[in-house]
Amino acid sequence: MEGQTLTHPSTPPPSDSPLTLMFLGQYVSALMHETIAYLKLPYDKLAHEMSIPELVLRDAVEGKMGLTRGQWVKFGRLLALPTTYILRPGEREGVPCWEICFPPVSLMANKS
Repeated sequence: MEGQTLTHPSTPPPSDSPLTLMFLGQYVSALMHETIAYLKLPYDKLAHEMSIPELVLRDAVEGKMGLTRGQWVKFGRLLALPTTYILRPGEREGVPCWEICFPPVSLMANKS
């Protein structure tokens, strides 16, 4: 193993790959967690609005349990967060990656 260097792929994985979707889910969970903390929102009231148990909501936000797409959208709207985004290719420190754009760049361009 000594002397071997880590090489990065020249392109990110496909946007619908399990790896990309896993990291996307982690990003959305982190965004919601930070929003809840910043706004000092109580989980019990958010869970009541979502009609799900508080522990389920906490686990979902912490990335331990998933919600359905409809539940994530409802939760995003409840937090006044964009519920639509796009992935676009980007680069960080010379390594290709996916960038998440809120709201979709195409919608922003059409409004100008």
